[in-house]
This record gives sequence, C-alpha cells and structure tokens, in this order.
Amino acid sequence: MTKTKFLYRFLILGLLCAGEMLLAQRHQRDIDYIRKHAVYAVEEMHLYKIPASITLAQGIHETGGGQSRLADLANNHFGIKCKNEWTGPTISHDDDAKGECFRKYASVHESYRDHSLFLAERPYYKDLFRLRLTDYKGWANGLKRAGYATNPRYPQLLISKIETYDLHQFDVIQVSEVHDKLVSLYGQVERSVTDPYYDPFSEQETQVATVPTRQQEQERQETRKMEVPKRMVNARARILRHPIGREYIEVMPGETIHQIAKLYKVDETRLMRNNDLDDPTKLRAGQYLFFAPKRNRGSMSRYTVQRGDNMYIISQKAGIKLNQLYRRNRMSVGEEPQIGEVLYLRGTKPRRR
Repeated sequence: MTKTKFLYRFLILGLLCAGEMLLAQRHQRDIDYIRKHAVYAVEEMHLYKIPASITLAQGIHETGGGQSRLADLANNHFGIKCKNEWTGPTISHDDDAKGECFRKYASVHESYRDHSLFLAERPYYKDLFRLRLTDYKGWANGLKRAGYATNPRYPQLLISKIETYDLHQFDVIQVSEVHDKLVSLYGQVERSVTDPYYDPFSEQETQVATVPTRQQEQERQETRKMEVPKRMVNARARILRHPIGREYIEVMPGETIHQIAKLYKVDETRLMRNNDLDDPTKLRAGQYLFFAPKRNRGSMSRYTVQRGDNMYIISQKAGIKLNQLYRRNRMSVGEEPQIGEVLYLRGTKPRRR
C-alpha cells in the first residue's frame, strides 16, 4: 500500500468516526431535550388537544435540541414570530429575512403555552383539531399546509423525529405517567430532571413514616425558606395565562399564601377566596394559584382523573370553581373521584339510569 493510499484511507476513517460522534451527540442532545420538556408537551396536549409528539418534534427541530439562539436568549422553542398582536418582549433574529422580530418569553413553559394558543386560536389551523391525537402524520402534513413553516420537507422532518424517538407514545399517556415513560424509552433519569413540578420535600415526607423531631422540622423549614428566593428571581416572569383567560402562578416548594400575597401585593383573603382555599395550610407545591376568580366552567369539556388528583387539584388545573365542579358532576362536597373517571367541566354529567 502506498503512502498516499494509506493517508487517504486514514482520512476517510477519521471522517466516518467524526460523523458517527456527531450523530451520537445529536441523538443524546435530542433525548435530553425530550426528558426536560415532555411534561410540558403532555400537559398542553390535555389542555389544547395538540399531540405531544408533534409539540416535542417541533421543539427539537426548531431549537436544534435546545441549542438555538432563540431558545437560549428568548426561551422561544417554536420559532414564533411577533405578529401584529404580540405586545410582549421581542428579539431580533435572522430567519427568512434579516433581523426579523421574534417573541421572547420569560420561561420555557410560557413558550409551550403560547405555542398551544398560537395553533388553537388561529382559524387556518382549525382543521388540525379535527384529527385524532394519535394521527401525528396528519398533524405534521397539516402544519405545512397551513403555513407554519416554509421548508417543503417540514412534515418529513417532524415525522422522522417522532419515529426515531418513539414520541407517539406520549400521545396516549397522562402527565403523571411521563417520568415512567421516559425511563422505559431512554433509560433511568432523576425525576428532578423530568418533572418541573417535582417537590423533593413531599417525596421525602411520603417515604418517611416517622414524625420528625422539632429540630428536624425546623431545619426543613429553614431549608425551604432558603430555596424559594433563589427560584423567585423575577416574580412577574412566573405569571402565566390560563386557557380560561386568568393569570396564575405555579406554587413553589415551601411557599405560603402569606408570602405570595406579599410578593404580588394582593389581598391574602381575596387570594384564598379566588382559589377555594378555606385553610392556608392546604396550599400545595406545583398547584395553580389564580389572581382572579376562576370560572363557572373549565378550560375543556372533559377531564380524565389522574393518579394524585383530587377534586380541588382538578378544579385548579381546569380553572373551574370547586363548587361548580361538584355540581356539574352531581357529586357531594367532599366526595372524590376514581383514577380514570371522566369528569365534566362544561355541561352536566348525565344521570345514571
């Protein structure tokens, strides 16, 4: 073998190895993205009837697995441009033209919610919502037909992501099942990575059967007090808009009604009344907390009860007054539903014959 042929083969082998390394890195990057954001995608699916697989595939594609400039600087995971109605923060970014206006979000969760609203509130996407949640191919092609993207291969790109990472499996599960599904698909991962609502304190309390000593309880409370301010960098940025049109926040571990009322300069009694709270100690980490009264009907017509749900938590998720949730489902106050039971959020549950 001549020296030239040897160098040529060495170069080819090196390029192949480099290519394989890049593919492996891209694969792992995409999986890391799915692990971090699958909960949001499934949550939005149950609220707005957009397949979680489509949302995740769009997020991976639009951000390059979370690496894009828009995702990094603006939390914009879906390439949504400003449009005429946008009044929030913006960022300039080169896309179809130089220096185009794109939306900027306070959090990734806000980007996912705006993506849902962007599709649900525009008439040219209405035909998509006639498709089944499991018809990801129909959704991918329908997005292109409706003008979501200019790339003629956009449907194929989404379908490829969905089938490569089995994202369609997220279209048939509840939010409470996301972590276990991620583990089964991609291997073991800490719940703190996959669940943005994860509260290590509540898990610890569930596992430990003994009553903590006064000193242990004091230390635990001090740890919580120290944790909250770190995560509460920008109080305004935490505020999200629910499908019922009301602003809300998600309660952080260790927060109290008194702290939240003081932080947002709202009346504590009114805050409790808006959220059907008769006892401030019943506030739970991860639940929604509204700044205005909830509505007499929910954000969707039906809700399937998940593990860990109760009537109060469901009323907060759906933005419906607790007494109306009981009334619409012909249930007595204090009665709780079973996992898998379908509750009515609009209309009234038919009487049993």
